[in-house]
Amino acid sequence: MKRNKKRRWLTTGVLSLTLLIPTGLPESVAADSAVQGFSPEKSSWQQEYEENYLETVNSTSIQEYSESMSSRPSRVATAGNDASLNYALQQLESAGLKPKVKSYDVYMSKPDSISVSQTAPENREISVIEDIPEGTPYADEVVTGYNAYSAAGEIEAEIVYANYGRPEDFEELEKRGISVKGKIVIARYGANFRGVKPSQAEQRGAAGVLLYSDPEDYVHGEVYPEGPWLPEDGIQRGSVLYIFNYPGDPLTPGEASKKGTKRIDPSEADSLPSIPTTPISYGEAEPLLAAMEGETAPESWQGGLPIDYKIGPGPTKVKLSLDIEYQNEPVNDVIVEIKGKKHPKEKIVIGAHRDTWVYGTSDNTSGWASAMEIARSLGELYQEGWRPDRTIVIAGWDGEEYGLLGSTEWVEEERKDLTKNAVAYLNMDGLGGKYFGASSVPSLNELIYDVTKEVEEPRTGTSIYEDWYQRSGNKEPELGQLGSGSDYTAFLQHIGVPSLGMGFSSPGGLYHSFYDNSDAMQRFADPGYQHHEAGAKLVGLAALRLANADLLPFKYSDYAQEVVQLLEELEQNNDVNLANLKEQAREWQFAATALELKAEEMISDGIQGPEKRLLKNMNTAMLKQERDLMNEKGLPGRSWYKHQIWAPGMTTGYAALPLPALAEAIEAGDREALQQAIDRLETSLQKTTDTVEKAMN
Repeated sequence: MKRNKKRRWLTTGVLSLTLLIPTGLPESVAADSAVQGFSPEKSSWQQEYEENYLETVNSTSIQEYSESMSSRPSRVATAGNDASLNYALQQLESAGLKPKVKSYDVYMSKPDSISVSQTAPENREISVIEDIPEGTPYADEVVTGYNAYSAAGEIEAEIVYANYGRPEDFEELEKRGISVKGKIVIARYGANFRGVKPSQAEQRGAAGVLLYSDPEDYVHGEVYPEGPWLPEDGIQRGSVLYIFNYPGDPLTPGEASKKGTKRIDPSEADSLPSIPTTPISYGEAEPLLAAMEGETAPESWQGGLPIDYKIGPGPTKVKLSLDIEYQNEPVNDVIVEIKGKKHPKEKIVIGAHRDTWVYGTSDNTSGWASAMEIARSLGELYQEGWRPDRTIVIAGWDGEEYGLLGSTEWVEEERKDLTKNAVAYLNMDGLGGKYFGASSVPSLNELIYDVTKEVEEPRTGTSIYEDWYQRSGNKEPELGQLGSGSDYTAFLQHIGVPSLGMGFSSPGGLYHSFYDNSDAMQRFADPGYQHHEAGAKLVGLAALRLANADLLPFKYSDYAQEVVQLLEELEQNNDVNLANLKEQAREWQFAATALELKAEEMISDGIQGPEKRLLKNMNTAMLKQERDLMNEKGLPGRSWYKHQIWAPGMTTGYAALPLPALAEAIEAGDREALQQAIDRLETSLQKTTDTVEKAMN
């Protein structure tokens, strides 16, 4: 979809709506051109603002940012991370912005020496790093294959193959009479968060865990450098911190890790694994698996290696020697503010993590470089005289890869202000690809649909929405649910800020490996950085609409309808009666629909004097409803997670578990816990309904 490329510069006053609509169109068509949540007069100003913003964003500067920051590994608490930080600060300052650095002192692990060897039926050393070509810049800063927050130690034992290391995989082993007690579990990446695998293994007495990326999951075409798939020496690094219990500093749950903060003993930290865990490549895993005996693994456990997968145990033995140091290290967030004019205390937060595992061009220099472009573009317009009504914050989070460290600590420190004033959080984790996707709370679905209709899809020349629609089988695309694994977690699930994530991805298997670099990005994932640019435009547009709307563009009637559907699904799949909850959710839906219709009618002909007070009350209700879905006591067994509709699953880690307290009580067969969860949720749903009804009086 082509938009007018002619730059419209700042004018005095607000443009008349007739300047944006061809003459002779009926009033009904004119009204349809208004942006959701904007009066007609304000809509014309907003559209001009958006046009200027879209014309300012460009892929050239994003590519420059990306290639500069991808030239050196920038793992948290390393010299490369400091260099990337200084580069970002310099670029943002040169754009006329005033970035600030927020630092936290976080307990984290540092690998001193990682060694893996096979000790039976033959002896051999296993490589724990890729075959790095000679002359690679900063090759000495490439961390070996390593799982952050793994327990240190030296163990030697037979291995047992456990497929993906899911609960059902361990249950299958138990059905077959195969114990993992005292053994080293070898499991393939995928199907759940990697931290779930050692969690499940340690519960069953395993001595350690060895992880690898199976070709069935990470090779579906030519491998790098001929294609975007993982070569046989590629290793997926990653954290095994138990973020499904709580993310952030393991020793300061719920409090920012600043000087003077009380810290618990590591032995009391529910997020720290207790057994050694480390990754290797599939090239190194193959001989280990090939030498195994015992039962043949089930058909669904057979992977992509040219072997007959056996379960074991033995005769293959492995020795893990993990010399890992634990100490407090600095985590440095970058914070930029575009100050609002009318409501400066209210904030729309855009965030992208800036740390990587190795060179990290895709994960997540793509998101951070694009966020920097949003900051540069909004800053340029700010200097020309454009002011958003609400403040827009652009944040570069540090330490995301280790366990959402920087974003969690910032939210915990700023909890009071954010709970009162944060309008929404927009996450940018992965923009280096060709195919759009998004996840969101239901109240923001319509906003995502709207902005995707305004930005061109570089591959097709249509709008991103049209391309997305066609790829969804010519029907309205579905948005994903928010579980965990990225920086929206603290915003949504700890303090109740409406959140979304938008980005692009391309088929490939280089995740967290040495091969996620600028060459792979330019040749395979996003040639020309065109989708980086599109992503910056989408997120920037969403932020501008949230920042400037007369009525915040949330649609809580959609949210309430989704809750009704989730409750119905839970009833259908389990022997429970949730009729009262469904009735209360429908009352919320009815009230939210009435508010939305009343607001639309009110702003359609401009906001009159007495309506300003009502509008203020409605916006207060828009801010409060997500907060009403929180319970300060938190979820049973994990009090840090306070949202009653969304949480990560305890055995999935990334994927959302809707209605978590209800679902977990049902699974456990605990009727007392179920009734308590029903009572708490019913109270929250009543609060949301009351919030909406009060706003209309």
